[in-house]
Amino acid sequence: MAWKGGTIMGMTKLNIYVSAMDNPCGIDQRTWYVTIYDCDGNVLQYCGRKYVVMPARCGHLEVEVPPGIYYIKAVWSFRLLGGIYYVNHFTDAAIVQACCGDHVCVKLFNPSIHRCGTILVRAMYDVALQKGIKPQEAKAVEQAVNAALEKVPKPEKQFELAHLDEIEKLVREQEAKIKG
Repeated sequence: MAWKGGTIMGMTKLNIYVSAMDNPCGIDQRTWYVTIYDCDGNVLQYCGRKYVVMPARCGHLEVEVPPGIYYIKAVWSFRLLGGIYYVNHFTDAAIVQACCGDHVCVKLFNPSIHRCGTILVRAMYDVALQKGIKPQEAKAVEQAVNAALEKVPKPEKQFELAHLDEIEKLVREQEAKIKG
């Protein structure tokens, strides 16, 4: 590692941000807890430090890591502090390549619980199509998820949800073209 301007070259500075709920352009203002994993799925450990549940106040964390490829996720709580939270507690993941001496920005998407529920239902129907579960089991999941989501306010923005049917249709058309 070489010195440059008073800093050691070699480490990568990561600036990790968490989006506002269902809004990839916003930044959430609550404290999130970020964990960085290595390529084997283990929490990153380097030089006696464990990169687990690091506080990201106001949706931002700046941290230095050694060069590598990392899988990053965040959670904002595992408990209720009075009241009901109508949001998802987990972000989507990001994969980042940290090169020597780089400064990298990463944004973790904070999806609404509606998106997660909708994707779960679609995944269960896909498993049923693959004969992994019975169709009535997928239907039971759909009914349970939809009943729960009816009690939760929908997000103002329908980021990703509004396009799921269109995406599914286009993928099926592409698959049909490939098959001939």
